[in-house]
Amino acid sequence: MTARAQEVLTQLNRIAGEVEAPYPHWLGSPADQGPSYCFDCASARVSAGEANFVDGGWPQDNDGCCHCEDCGRLLDYTLTEYGVESELEHFRGTRFRRAINPELAYHLARLLEHHDDQPQVLKLLPRVRRALSRMDLQS
Repeated sequence: MTARAQEVLTQLNRIAGEVEAPYPHWLGSPADQGPSYCFDCASARVSAGEANFVDGGWPQDNDGCCHCEDCGRLLDYTLTEYGVESELEHFRGTRFRRAINPELAYHLARLLEHHDDQPQVLKLLPRVRRALSRMDLQS
């Protein structure tokens, strides 16, 4: 891990620590496939008779960022190789004009934590470092 990448990742994780990202849950039923939910929304769907039980509540690899299907709450995730490519494509087109909020920091940290096995993510470092330095100047 490069020192610069580690420094940026540490800053992003510090900012991201302000947002709670619980593990995803799913609706347990014979089909047992489908979107991710926060526990409260999954429980509400079970109570409404849409599934037999709430499943999940543990870390999961995702092909992209993970939010509750119903309420949009950020859920914990680790990116797959495809997810890294997908998120990298997304962030290549993103301009960091505003302060990096906790949720954005969480998404960027999940991406940059893969820089050892997928060094192409390091191409984002200069832009993220500039955005972080602007935040330091504003505080």
